[in-house]
This record gives sequence, structure tokens and C-alpha cells, in this order.
Amino acid sequence: INQHPWVVKAKRRETHCLDWRWKEDAKSTDERREHCLAFYHAEAMKQYPSLITGDSTPSYLIDYYRVIPRLKECFDHNPKMMIMTRDPIKRAISHYVMVTSKDGTKEQLAARGSEWREKTLEEVFEQDVTDMKEDGLLPYWDLETRTVDMDVFEKFIDSREEDEAWERYVTNRIPLSTGSYAPLARGLYAIQCRQWLRSFPKDNFLIMKLEDMSSENKGAQWVVNRAMEFLCLPRFEIPDAEKKNSRDYQDPLSEKDELRGWLERFFAPHNERFAKMMVNEMGYKEEDWANLWCN
Repeated sequence: INQHPWVVKAKRRETHCLDWRWKEDAKSTDERREHCLAFYHAEAMKQYPSLITGDSTPSYLIDYYRVIPRLKECFDHNPKMMIMTRDPIKRAISHYVMVTSKDGTKEQLAARGSEWREKTLEEVFEQDVTDMKEDGLLPYWDLETRTVDMDVFEKFIDSREEDEAWERYVTNRIPLSTGSYAPLARGLYAIQCRQWLRSFPKDNFLIMKLEDMSSENKGAQWVVNRAMEFLCLPRFEIPDAEKKNSRDYQDPLSEKDELRGWLERFFAPHNERFAKMMVNEMGYKEEDWANLWCN
């Protein structure tokens, strides 16, 4: 998207101006807005009303209780928002690999946190499940057998009890001092999106799958075309479709790995729930969301 001639990149990726770079000591909306706009080329863009800019901070999706009211206060122009989702198991592994990597600048290493560096992948994932269980978010998940009680799941989802448990989990488990948190909870896309869809019109959102970027039937240009249409930008053939901000690593899970097995059981009903939400609530094509992340 940043390759489009009408798009101006922010001064940095992941501004975080609405969460851990939020100006707590600001005394007015004007001061808070000025602080946020400083992360963009806002002043220079005033002369060019056809240009657009934006942010790409993934933590905003889960950190809704802090971010949504701040977004409404500082960016009250009814902004458009895009959510890029990914196979939650691959997302969680990538998250673990990133924050435990010793490569990066001093600032990057500090932002990732050190909480997971002496823990195995399984220990990190089990701790997140335990945290969600303690906060009342997973009454349907058996910690010993690592299985889902589907009767309890169907009764619990979309309930007031689930909303209360999710808010309890997010307020208790989402710190501002580290990126080492919520490896599995971040893959529960339906409940995360629900908070945002309740706060803004659904037409403000475009929700996509990362896998479409590399699929034979679609690809990066197809995805970017959808984004350009959503953003009311003229079509533009992107000259560079290579992956951005990715890292190479070997998948630590084998096809028959016990850890992979319980992760698949854990996410299966949530993936199905999210797919139904995209079709029934967002009006997306059923074939685009069928068999979502089935392994």
C-alpha cells in the first residue's frame, strides 16, 4: 500500500501512539491529538488533500479498551481500518520466534521483552491458556485432556459472561512494557473484532487473511486492489510484491507433534466462529472463508 503514489508513510512503523506511546500527562484533547499527529507528516500533507496516511500497529486490535476511546478522541474523522489476520498457530509461533530472537536493535530488544527467553514454546503457550482459564475466558477447555466441550463453547460464546471474561483477561494480561504477551489470545479473532465492530460502523473495516497474499488464485496484487478500493484510491500495479518485515525460521512443530495437535483442537472452533462472523456479519463471500485454517 505504501508503494501507491498517493500514500504517505508515517514517520515510523507501529507508531503505538494510542497505547504505550500515549501521552498520559497531556491536559487536553488538542495536546493529545498534537502528540499523535507528530508521528505522521500531518502538517506537510495539509497542502495535498488527495494524499492519505496511516498506521500499522497490530497490538491495537487486542488492546481495544485503551485504544478505541483514544482513537475516537484524537482521530475523530471516522477513519478506515484494516485488519490482517493469519493462521493463529503460525501467528503464535512467529510471535514467539520474534520476541525470543537476539537479533535487533537495542530498542527492538527492549520492546520485545525478556519474559519468554528462558521458556520453551510449549511453556509460553500453556501459560497463556492458564491465564485465560483463570480469567474465566475458557470454561469449555479442559486443561488435562486439552479438549473443547462444544456444548459449553456454543453456550458461552457471544454471551455477556464471555465479554466480561475477555475484558478481565485483556486488562489483567496486556502490559505496556513488553511484547511478550497473549500468544494464543491474539489468534482469537472473532472476540477481538467484535469489540471494534461494536464501536464503529462495519463499513469502516476491511478484514483480510495474510494467506491470500501468497495464494495462487489471489496474490499480493489482488489483496492490494481490495485495499485500494476500500481506501478509495485509484488502482495501482505494485512494482514490488515481495514479503515485507518477515523473518526466516524453521517451524518447530512437526505434523504429528502433540503440541500442534492440541493447538489445532484449541483453535478449530474459534476459526469456524470467525469464518461465520465474516460471512454473516461482514457480508464476505462464503468461499473466501470456507475451511478457514483447517490443517
